[in-house]
Amino acid sequence: MNLRLTTICCCLALLLTSLSVSAQNKDVEKGKEKLKEAFQQKDPAKRQDIINKANELFQKSGLKNPQIKVIMGDAYLDHGDLKGAETQYNGVDKASKGEVYSKVAEAWVSQAMSDEKNEDKLLKNAVADYKKAGKDKEGATYIGDKLYEKGEKSYVKAVDYYFRGADTPSATKIARDYEKKGGTEGINQAFELYKRCALYKKAGDLAWESKQYAKAYDAYSTGEITEGMRKCADKFYSLGQESEAQNIFIKMVENYAKTANTEAIEKLAHENVSVMNYGFAARIYDKAGNLNAAKKYYGLYKFMNLDIDSAKMLLEGTDQASLIKAIDANMKNLAPLRDVKLQFDDWVKQQPPVSIEIDPETSQYKVSQKDEQMLIDYYKLIKDQISDQCQIISKNVNAVTNPELKKMLMKKFLDYPAVGKILDKQSFAVKLTRSSTQIKDVYLKKI
Repeated sequence: MNLRLTTICCCLALLLTSLSVSAQNKDVEKGKEKLKEAFQQKDPAKRQDIINKANELFQKSGLKNPQIKVIMGDAYLDHGDLKGAETQYNGVDKASKGEVYSKVAEAWVSQAMSDEKNEDKLLKNAVADYKKAGKDKEGATYIGDKLYEKGEKSYVKAVDYYFRGADTPSATKIARDYEKKGGTEGINQAFELYKRCALYKKAGDLAWESKQYAKAYDAYSTGEITEGMRKCADKFYSLGQESEAQNIFIKMVENYAKTANTEAIEKLAHENVSVMNYGFAARIYDKAGNLNAAKKYYGLYKFMNLDIDSAKMLLEGTDQASLIKAIDANMKNLAPLRDVKLQFDDWVKQQPPVSIEIDPETSQYKVSQKDEQMLIDYYKLIKDQISDQCQIISKNVNAVTNPELKKMLMKKFLDYPAVGKILDKQSFAVKLTRSSTQIKDVYLKKI
């Protein structure tokens, strides 16, 4: 009898609970209907009155305030009142913030994509809501994607948002689009973006392929891409830009020094010694901390520049004692050669400044067409004098008795293009006379 009574009581309790839940659900549904009705009203006061009644129904249903705020915020969102939605969502619980603020942020983005005039302002609102949602990076990427879909005119903004979201792959996607676009503009845009993405080798390779060697070096150097830097240095040497090439090698030495790669430093120094780039070899040894070698090769560099007193002073105490004696023994011929070099250097300084451009066929530097005549006019005045000076070089270099000194002198004077044109490069015998020498044969400065 007691068991039967207990069963009946339990059934009644379940029935009452079910009826209570049903009544609560009805109040929630009625409240939602009221909200729909409210947003159909044009009169703000009437709308707010109905919203208040909806809120009363939600409270009657037993919903907690954070739950009511979610429903209210969704209603404002559905109506397109995003500020109102934000206000309501301020009252939701912590667990719901990510979802509700993401929804309103996406709504801001949607509005922004169809309102170019107010795009920046609307996206700023979206960013703020993604931050409230705790989804700063995801939101930035979402905005970037939407801007990307608008096409190239929005690429710059898209890139900025991708970087806010630390989304390098998406930014790289735009760089590839620029690259496919081609042309100088497309290549340059792709280069800057690859570099910004820290894809330094890719940026450098792109600039290299488009023959923008300075930009290629800029990327390779920033990324410390040694093989790329070496490639650029060799190219600058081939273009006659010796100082630029040497600065690149010094940067490479600094990179090698960071990793204590003394073998690579020694190899680079030996390469330059073998071609008598003694001044640069001295710089390398100095950077590597080998001061004795730096002193020796700086002394040889000074001799090649016919700064004879400095050369002898620097070579003192090195293994070049016999060379110092040879210098003293050949002063009769070295003195006139020093005078020729001083004269050549003076003429180089007086040469009119000209614009340089790359020949698209040879990839070599050349004087721009508009400045060529200016150069011709200058050298026309000193053509015969240069020819006579080259004959002095021929006579005195060949009179030097020490083979090593002679070799260094020939290497140095061949830095003046005129010497290699008027004299035989191997024997330094006179090849062109005054009468057979043309104006373009007497240029003294490498282009």
